[in-house]
Amino acid sequence: MATFQTLKPFYALVTISITLFLLLLSSNKVNSLEEQSFSFTKFSTDQQNLILQADATVTETGKLQLTGVDESGHPVFQSLGRALYSTPIQVWDKSTDDEASFATFFSFVVNAPNENTTADGLAFFIAPVDTQPQGKGGLLGIFNDETYNSSNQIVAVEFDTTRNAGFDPSYTPHLGIDVNTIRSEKTAAVSFRNGYVATVLVTYDPTYKSLVASLVYPETKESYIVSAAVDLKATVPEWVRVGFSATTGLSDYKYVETHDILSWSFKSKLPAGDNDVLGLTTSSLHRDL
Repeated sequence: MATFQTLKPFYALVTISITLFLLLLSSNKVNSLEEQSFSFTKFSTDQQNLILQADATVTETGKLQLTGVDESGHPVFQSLGRALYSTPIQVWDKSTDDEASFATFFSFVVNAPNENTTADGLAFFIAPVDTQPQGKGGLLGIFNDETYNSSNQIVAVEFDTTRNAGFDPSYTPHLGIDVNTIRSEKTAAVSFRNGYVATVLVTYDPTYKSLVASLVYPETKESYIVSAAVDLKATVPEWVRVGFSATTGLSDYKYVETHDILSWSFKSKLPAGDNDVLGLTTSSLHRDL
């Protein structure tokens, strides 16, 4: 289990890294075979470059609402929603054997009517281009069962708000890194701040084969980090889609919450030469695994 941190120096480090990433992203919008980037400061109801699956929708206020709500705005149970960036991303190059580095930053809000009955969570994920919604509830819409299967070809960073005894750690909620299974490779306990904006930075460094995810609540200045050894080239196809998935409770209508993505930026680069090709030193967020 990775430890979590709420120390101000770490919060400052993550904030600086996020700022550098966003500055570089805004200054260089060019997409090529070597580099791809996009940025949503808010979302539009006629969004052309998102693939919305199942219950996902974009609200009139510019939020990407992953799971469903009723007419009164109350979250509904047994909901599943996913949103994918429409253009495939090349994360490695078969002809050169090069592997991309990437960084993605997003902000989200999870709001539960009752903090004691939350379920189930959301995830940022990387999957094959033809990916479709999978299991509901604790499977977060990205896996069909809890067993490891290399044919899944999926890597995910999950923010899990409820404990599923069959495959989750003893503490909930948690931040986790998933590789071809909902049983996380590494996890870190986090505090759930109901209705608060959370920001997440996910970076992949092919030199270290390291995937690092940090979560910050800007209002409370709490920050958490988890990292895992991930060989992206050995796990996912050369071309993938990136996106989000979320689910609500499966067996009890009280276990519900909303999952709203407020903003999203992404940048990848091929070939990956040094550690700071994306404008931030990913190794600065590297921790012992």
